[in-house]
Amino acid sequence: MLESKLPTTKLETWQKRSAWPLVALSLAYTFVYVFPIFAYPLPESTRNSFQIAEYLIWAVFILDYIVQFLLATNKKKFFGEEWVSLIFIFVPFLRPVRAIRGIIFLRQASTHPRDSALLSLPWIIATLGALMMLIMAAAVLDIERLAPNSTIHSTGDALWWSLVTVTTIGYGDKYPVTGQGKLLAAVLIIFGIGLIASLTGFFASWIIKQTHSIEETKE
Repeated sequence: MLESKLPTTKLETWQKRSAWPLVALSLAYTFVYVFPIFAYPLPESTRNSFQIAEYLIWAVFILDYIVQFLLATNKKKFFGEEWVSLIFIFVPFLRPVRAIRGIIFLRQASTHPRDSALLSLPWIIATLGALMMLIMAAAVLDIERLAPNSTIHSTGDALWWSLVTVTTIGYGDKYPVTGQGKLLAAVLIIFGIGLIASLTGFFASWIIKQTHSIEETKE
């Protein structure tokens, strides 16, 4: 039983060892990406420092992907399974979402394989939801702040817009007016629908599992 939980390949060993560092770097990247936008305007020297930190963390993400690719026994299979990671690497405001990979691996490494996905889901949903709300708010604020006829001018405006959009409520008091802003809004709306569907599915699975446990106990 214990042996089945241990890494069996060099790739799995690397993933286990890099899980927490990647989570920490993803959260650090969130900060260096979001803070200059929310704290606008900043001195040029400060902005440059944050930009350098952003590029350095990005370089680590790229290096991690290269190492995983080199360690993978089946390169074609690895690329097929990890193509989403490339999107996370090359789309700036999605890079912090790589933290989810580390959280998933850590949760699965400490639970039974049959239950790992189910047990991980609440943590994944909570972390992914919070990260996406924060970084999408920053991304939209960066685009919309100085746009003509914009309704999103401050951090509070952006965070409120992000909250009502991801929950699919959409009050309509704050909304993007630029093409880029509307594209980000579309992504967040689709993400929000998926998030709610995942949460609903989790609770349905949890109820069914509890019902089966009760029935087995009675038997």
